[in-house]
Amino acid sequence: MLPPKKDIKTFCLESIDGMISEFSASIKEIQLGMFEETKSSVGDKFETTRTQYQREIERLTIQLANSHTTKICILSMGDSKSLAVGEGSLIQLKSGTNSPMIYLAAAMGNLKFNGQSLHVISLQSPLGIALIGRKKGDSFKFNTINYSIEELQ
Repeated sequence: MLPPKKDIKTFCLESIDGMISEFSASIKEIQLGMFEETKSSVGDKFETTRTQYQREIERLTIQLANSHTTKICILSMGDSKSLAVGEGSLIQLKSGTNSPMIYLAAAMGNLKFNGQSLHVISLQSPLGIALIGRKKGDSFKFNTINYSIEELQ
C-alpha cells in the first residue's frame, strides 16, 4: 500500500533541504579555506590553489542551483489523487517479486522512505515517458521487463 502522497512530497522536500544545507556549508568552508590560503601562500602555489578552490565553488554552486530548481519543482506538485499517470503521480509498480514505488516529480534518484525504496524521477526520464497516461491496472514493457500499475495516487 502506498503512503499518502503528501508524506512523500514532504520527505522529498526535507531531503532537498538537507542537500541545500550541505552544499551551502561546503561553499562557505571552501571560501574560508581560500581566505586562509591567501594569508600563507605566495606565487604559483597561491594561484594553483586558488583556481582549485574556485572550480570547486563553481561546481557546488551549480549543484546548489539545481537543488533549488528541484525544490521549486517538488513544491509545485499537487497532493490530489491521479486517475492517470502524470506530473506528481505516486505509483506502485509490480514486476514479479519487484514492486518499485515511483514518484513522478523531479530527477532525485533512489531514496529510502520508511525502509522502502522510492524512485523519484522526472517526466522526461525514459520510465517517466513510458508511464505517462497509464492507469491503475495497466501493463507495459520497459527495458524488456513487464510491469503493471498496482496503485496510483
